[in-house]
Amino acid sequence: MPWTFAVLSRMLSVSVAANSPFHIWFAQDQRLYAQKWSSFLSVYDRYLSSFRNTSCALLELGVQSGGSQLMWLDYLGLRSRVYGVDIEPKVAEISNRRIRNFIGDIGDPAFLSFLCESIQRIDIIVDDASHLNWHQKLAFEALYPCLNPNGGIYIVEDIGTSYKTAYGGGWRSEDSFIEFAKAKVDELEAFWSCSASVISSRRGRCGSGTLQVPISALTRSTSAIHFHDGLVVFEKRYKEPAVSMETGSLRLPKRFVGFSLYPSHLADSWLPHMFGMGSHGALDGTCSIPQPFQSLDIYDVSVRGLVMETLMDHLKSLSLRQEGGELKRKCSDLMSVFQDGLYFSQLGMDFTVVHLKRRSFAVEWNASNVDRDVKDLISWYFGRGAEPLVIADSLYRNRPRPTALQAAPITAALELQRDGFLRLSALGLDMDLLQLEVAQAFQASQEVQEAEARMLRRSMRWGALDRLFSSDAILELASFYLGADVKVSGYYLLRLKPGLTPAEYSSSTWHHDNCGSRLKLFILLQDVGEDGFYTEIARGSNSMAYYWYGLDHMSRFDDASVKSFFSVERLFSPAGGGFLFDTNALHRVRVDGQRQRDAVVVEIANVQKLREIPMTSCGSQGLDVGRGFRFPHRYHRRPGF
Repeated sequence: MPWTFAVLSRMLSVSVAANSPFHIWFAQDQRLYAQKWSSFLSVYDRYLSSFRNTSCALLELGVQSGGSQLMWLDYLGLRSRVYGVDIEPKVAEISNRRIRNFIGDIGDPAFLSFLCESIQRIDIIVDDASHLNWHQKLAFEALYPCLNPNGGIYIVEDIGTSYKTAYGGGWRSEDSFIEFAKAKVDELEAFWSCSASVISSRRGRCGSGTLQVPISALTRSTSAIHFHDGLVVFEKRYKEPAVSMETGSLRLPKRFVGFSLYPSHLADSWLPHMFGMGSHGALDGTCSIPQPFQSLDIYDVSVRGLVMETLMDHLKSLSLRQEGGELKRKCSDLMSVFQDGLYFSQLGMDFTVVHLKRRSFAVEWNASNVDRDVKDLISWYFGRGAEPLVIADSLYRNRPRPTALQAAPITAALELQRDGFLRLSALGLDMDLLQLEVAQAFQASQEVQEAEARMLRRSMRWGALDRLFSSDAILELASFYLGADVKVSGYYLLRLKPGLTPAEYSSSTWHHDNCGSRLKLFILLQDVGEDGFYTEIARGSNSMAYYWYGLDHMSRFDDASVKSFFSVERLFSPAGGGFLFDTNALHRVRVDGQRQRDAVVVEIANVQKLREIPMTSCGSQGLDVGRGFRFPHRYHRRPGF
């Protein structure tokens, strides 16, 4: 059994004050028994200090006498909660309002799934349970997807059992957790595993060579893996492939680098045209990209031509400025862009969206707006770098801070930007009096139209809704968040009845509305709790570009995949309450409630976007936003800057 810190201090003349809070805690006389190895204590403080005095949640596998749970509470502060797991039934007696213990076997996959479902949010996981290697691996695979994706910490203790056959390990045994963790390092570095290049891959496509390590969920969701004396620590945070950073203008002269967007045998015809006669002898090399049209039959010919034209214009401009280093970098980028057809994964552009827009608006809308938007996006990308971008937001990405706004809308907008949603309580709005008036307005409304599956009712009645739509707090917040002139572009009553199935109501599956800059406001007309038709939102998913959802579309929208990348928030409230959310965020409505739910849904959109990019049929039950609606000018707000 390891010595207590008090004994170690006397033997080694170590000053308690010079050590971590965990050393100090062990030097005191604690009531409940706790045991940790001395090498662990400074490691805890290194990775967990940012969680102190926050409303975080820690899950500890292996409770024993409960002493370590008190240690975590003392260290993390009064706002923290600690969950524990142990196979000993008596552990259930160790509980208070900040400690909850579960009785179960971590070797049971069903129990581990139950843990994930029972704990809404987990920021820290500490595995100090049986130390059996197969238990450690099983627990990691089951619980890591449930860990907070924005900075969660997973600690596996007592790695020494990886070298003991009695625990299912052994030196360099494939069954040991240490070898399992080493393999995870390969997954962590998968972006860099292109066989013929040191440049990181772009969305899983190598500029040259092939990807040696498959890109996994851990690749995208883990920022670091640390090996310490007796511990392995995983830091969970979503990441994209690294982008080369350059500065300074003085460098050795570079010669031209040629690009071919056509088969290389045509180089003789386009090289002199682009770079002048005798170009072959003046080039450091060429980047030949095969003609990608074979996989583009579903797209409009003019869109393909537009893309090629824009790229060629930009590359020629770069060439004339003799930016050889820049061109070399673009060559690697373009190779990954054109691999598997002309799919602009780097630009965040889904050409299916462009194609559908051209077809949908062929009659009532000038297609040149699409051309201009696409060209602006491509030019912006090659001029600024590979920042994720939504196609509909290419002209409206900047969100300047309006000086005329008060602090409350600004603070709320920052919270909305971070999480993708905002509870109305954050704006200080009192909806209690409004709620009854809203309900009466809809019940007495005329021209109510039935929609599919009896779920959606649209109303054109104004009356009592005036107070809501003219709310300065909401319109100022929306104007600041969208960085543009905004207006209420549509509203309706959403009615959900018990017994609906996902087949009847497609919004019950994970989705985003694919509509660019738009917010939705939900006002609940009935109390909704965890047993009702509440809404779930993937926290922070509003900041992801559409390309991320487009790759491996079906697998990324299943429940397990969404929860492995994002922390899922359940939104419910009493009648009169509600929330505001960015329709770019992944969300769904739970339809397994036992009583009817009515909610007023208000859509707030960027006015400029409504003029230039009509948002027809946003989502499966979407409204024809901007057509057939007439709204008073007072439901309209310009940005205060």
